[in-house]
Amino acid sequence: MSSSSAGALKLQPQPQRHNHHHQQQQQQQQHVAPERAFLPRTIDFVPATASSSSTALPNGATEDANKTGPVPAYYLYPRDRVRALFEQRVPRKVGRGLHNAGNTCFFNSVLQALTHTLPLQSFLLSGEHASACQVNGSGGCCALCLFESHAREALAGVKSALHPKPLLKRLKELGGKQMRLGRQEDAHEFLRHFLDACHRAALRPASIRNGEVPLPVQHTTLVHQLFSGYLRSQVLCLECNHESSTFDPFLDLSLEVKNASTLEKALEGFTKTEKLCGPNRYKCKRCQNHVDATKRFFIHTTPPLLTFQLKRFDYSQGFRGKISKNVTFGTSVDLARFTSRPEIEAKYRLYAVIVHSGQSARSGHYFAFARHASGTWYHFDDEMV
Repeated sequence: MSSSSAGALKLQPQPQRHNHHHQQQQQQQQHVAPERAFLPRTIDFVPATASSSSTALPNGATEDANKTGPVPAYYLYPRDRVRALFEQRVPRKVGRGLHNAGNTCFFNSVLQALTHTLPLQSFLLSGEHASACQVNGSGGCCALCLFESHAREALAGVKSALHPKPLLKRLKELGGKQMRLGRQEDAHEFLRHFLDACHRAALRPASIRNGEVPLPVQHTTLVHQLFSGYLRSQVLCLECNHESSTFDPFLDLSLEVKNASTLEKALEGFTKTEKLCGPNRYKCKRCQNHVDATKRFFIHTTPPLLTFQLKRFDYSQGFRGKISKNVTFGTSVDLARFTSRPEIEAKYRLYAVIVHSGQSARSGHYFAFARHASGTWYHFDDEMV
């Protein structure tokens, strides 16, 4: 698949297979053993020992001498229930179109992509959160309660378009204080803020019940277990070969496409080795000196659902233009070579795309594509489906 205006790509893992050889192409699948039930992918960490040197850094990052990454003491949302959300195979209607309330296409396209994210959809339709939430009944704003209500209406099988008024009325709380109704906004920015609002809503009961929740545990809400992974920043001292690894949580990966014509090329640029020298020399903890070093990013923990943002908007020197060249991406991708464990398969399958159509960041129109559980792709453009 290729696009000259794709804004965000959302992928889910392909099911693993029982064959002991390389997977064959689709036309040879009759020779491949049946699929296993999917379990969300995770890297099994070895818990840090008491002698481990692990240091918390700003913005949720962690520096870990064991190179294993943060390990939560417990999970806020049980792992077996996450697995169950992926295993549900209940036929559902396609979501309704959404009315444009005046430059709200950014909002509608994100809602359509998320509403058709099947494990999240299963959770929302279960009503699990709202049944126990105390915020919504008290007149407060709970992103997950609002989203559950929206999903029920959107997937009710009604043909007429839905006006998402309850969510739009809370745009500042759900999409960030800088957002204004009636003004053109950025879909990726709204996606980030909205997922964070849902994460905070899921985290709130544990905070009330237990007080301060340890940082690694905070990243075990359902939202983070579905969408969040860890990046590993590895710095290698070129004097003594000492390695230092820092782990930073992410909800999506923003990829430069100015010099990349494919998704894989953009990922190669994201994970390429960078030399730290001259004024950027690295202070090695073992050498205790500023030394030349190399730095490289790896995807350390791959989430079950992975979002890429293709950075097409150019803000250099105040210019808000757009990189409009084609960037190609297939309906599946293997990310193994970009991870900390390249020997472990990390195949993903495309299930949603959010597209910006227009020549600059100042104007344009957003719409979305999403793959239904039946395998059929649907085009969501405000009221039109």
